[in-house]
Amino acid sequence: PHSAFASFARRDVLVTAVCTHLGCTVQYRKDLEHIWCACHNGHFDLMGRNIAGPPPRPLEQYDVNVKDGKVFVSKKRSQA
Repeated sequence: PHSAFASFARRDVLVTAVCTHLGCTVQYRKDLEHIWCACHNGHFDLMGRNIAGPPPRPLEQYDVNVKDGKVFVSKKRSQA
């Protein structure tokens, strides 16, 4: 599994850069203003919710907190 993350929408939420369809790497498309998977044309909004194409569920989300100059990343308890 991949361990790449990308922050697209907010500073306090990260979404995994791994498509929930077949595990391809997603990317932000400035022209579309959302996250896109080139493998099978999957589309996600900036919070990682699937909005078009074959992905069966949203991208996995992680909470991000900064305290005393340290960054803490943790899995969200409930997915959007």
